[in-house]
Amino acid sequence: MRQLDELEGIRRLRSGMLLLILVPLLLFIVAVAAAVAMFVAVRPAYRVTMVTSGHVFTQAGCYGSCSGSSLAAVGVAILVAALALVSLVLIVMAFRRLSGGFSLLSAAGRGGSIGVTGTWLIIIAIIIALLGAALFMFGGFIAMWIAFVLAAVGFILIGVGLFEVGSSYRKDLLEAGGILVAIPLLITSFIGLILSYVALGDIERELQAKASQAGAQQATTTS
Repeated sequence: MRQLDELEGIRRLRSGMLLLILVPLLLFIVAVAAAVAMFVAVRPAYRVTMVTSGHVFTQAGCYGSCSGSSLAAVGVAILVAALALVSLVLIVMAFRRLSGGFSLLSAAGRGGSIGVTGTWLIIIAIIIALLGAALFMFGGFIAMWIAFVLAAVGFILIGVGLFEVGSSYRKDLLEAGGILVAIPLLITSFIGLILSYVALGDIERELQAKASQAGAQQATTTS
C-alpha cells in the first residue's frame, strides 16, 4: 500500500510539473495574441498621400474594412481572455496536484511536507493577486506586492520539497531541479521544472516496475 501511495504521489507531482511547464507557453500565446489585437485595432486599412501646392499630406482611411478590423480585434481579445482563463485554471490545478503529491510522499516517509506549505502559499497568492487586479490605485498595488512575496516564498518551499524528495530517492537530477525551482528567477525556475519533470519520470518508472514485480510475486505465491 505504501509503495502504491508513493507511486501516486510521484504521478501527481509529475503531472503538476507538466502543467506548470505548459502555463508559460500559454501565457506567451496570450501575450502574442494581445499584441496582435492592439496592432489590428490601431492600424488603418490604407494611407492616402496627396501633394498640394508643394505640400505632402498623408491621411489614414479604409476601404470599408474598418468594421472588419474592429471585429477581428474583438475576436482576438476574446481569445486572449479565454486563454488567460484557461491558464488560471491550469495553474490552480497544477498546485493542487503538487499539494496532493507532496502530501502522499510525506505520509510515505519520502519527505516533501514543506512543499505542501509552498503550494498553499502560492494558491493564496493567486487569490490575493486576483483581488488586487480588481482594485485600483494604492490598495491594488499593495495586494500585488503581497501576492508576489507569497509566491516567491512558495516557490522556494516547493523547491526545498522537491530537493527533499530527490534526496530520499537519491536522484541528483531532482535535487538539482529543486534547487533551480527555489531560485526566484523565471528562467531558473522554468529549467528546474523541466529537470524535475524528467527526474520524476525516472522515479515513476522505477516504482511502477517494483509494483509490477511485487504483483507478479504475490500472484505466484497465491497460485
